[in-house]
Amino acid sequence: MVSVPFISSLEQFVFPQHCNNCSVTLNEDEYLYCHICRVKKLQLTKMGNWVQNLEVHDYLDFAYSLYWFDEVLQAYVHQLKYSGWHHFLPNLIQPASVDCILPPISQMAAMVIPLHKVKQRDRGFNQAELIADQIAPQWNLPVVKNKLHRIKYTSTQTQLNIDQRQKNMEMAFETKPALPEAVLLVDDVLTTGSTANACAKVLRDNGCRWIGIFTLGTPKLKNKSSVN
Repeated sequence: MVSVPFISSLEQFVFPQHCNNCSVTLNEDEYLYCHICRVKKLQLTKMGNWVQNLEVHDYLDFAYSLYWFDEVLQAYVHQLKYSGWHHFLPNLIQPASVDCILPPISQMAAMVIPLHKVKQRDRGFNQAELIADQIAPQWNLPVVKNKLHRIKYTSTQTQLNIDQRQKNMEMAFETKPALPEAVLLVDDVLTTGSTANACAKVLRDNGCRWIGIFTLGTPKLKNKSSVN
């Protein structure tokens, strides 16, 4: 039997599709618009450090999200999270990250927000690691791995209110010894700050003096639109 990917490749070869914006021939995993034009359609948050506007930020010093989480970014994150397709990340991160200025703190390291080992096993990867591998070189940060672990299998946060999110994250993480003094957590989307703050608490309890969070996107809510 002919596989679906082969059929898709054959159709693309015989009947090539082109970007509706720039007319370049689309790759097999692109639809309507090429990845470059899709990035152009994304909206930068331009919020700077908006940590004080997070609903939960007790243990966080810094928060930065590149883009508003709209349908375009949602499609990217879905591809990243569930298929591991990450070839678009350089085009997504490099042009936008130049506006993000980290505090001048020495010995800072990037660290991904971990998945539970069951989710990591089922998915085969952590999408936050793919993001960290792209963003860390932009600021000459080492990526520290295997120091922060998720020990509690938590349900998805999507449908939970702020109190439920915080309850869901209680005692969900643990750390290993010899932590960096400053940690920039990395994830895909930042909403209320509950998960990042839970990570920050355990990091701070075990010696970290500064903790920030960096994500690709955040939902565009009214209370964020005026943040500078």
